[in-house]
Amino acid sequence: MKYISDPSDANLVALCAENVISAIGDAWSESKTAHIVITGGRTGLAIAKALDLALFKLIRENSVFEGSMLHIWFSDERFTSLDDLDRNDSTLIAGFGLSKSHIVFHRVGSSGDLEDAANNYASELVLELGKHPFDAVVLSMGEDGHIASLFPGLFDPEVATAALAVHNSPKLPPLRVSTSLARLANARHIFVFALGAGKSAALQNIEAGPVGLLDKSSPNGQLQILTDLSAPGDN
Repeated sequence: MKYISDPSDANLVALCAENVISAIGDAWSESKTAHIVITGGRTGLAIAKALDLALFKLIRENSVFEGSMLHIWFSDERFTSLDDLDRNDSTLIAGFGLSKSHIVFHRVGSSGDLEDAANNYASELVLELGKHPFDAVVLSMGEDGHIASLFPGLFDPEVATAALAVHNSPKLPPLRVSTSLARLANARHIFVFALGAGKSAALQNIEAGPVGLLDKSSPNGQLQILTDLSAPGDN
């Protein structure tokens, strides 16, 4: 686990976007397809807009990438109708105005029951990716230390499926679908934002929470914490 501290949220978002775009370019150079995970939360839209601009520049400056596609997955989603403006993906998709023609958005469905939605998302992930890693995963840590909709003490970190149903989210609404810890860990690069004074306690105890479990499940030490606070032990 590596910490990158900067008092400027904008600098951290720009740094993340630069690294994610580099990972996308690497994937496109090899296979013409890239897969990333993005998150909602306070910085979600800023990240989406930064990625959109950087992706547009990458394609414009490299004609060989003109036919390449980026698949975007969502770390978690509220189990509501697809036209619900409170969904995470609705806001994030709107942030991709320049590069949308090169993107496939994989949205969590709203039909059937919650378990159906989670199973369908897991099946879609397996169909598209199999055991191949995501090229990059971008997450945001909550004040209680949660990532995606994986809340401390309320999920099984050993779940092997790619996505899971969340029935008891402490944040409303309670019904959600989350990408599993094991699937998020299967990534070439992982970035976790921890921004704002409200994240201080969770940051100091990060090893004991979901982010610590994610790091232990990520075999190559590829997890980076981007924060505007002091890293644990720096105080």
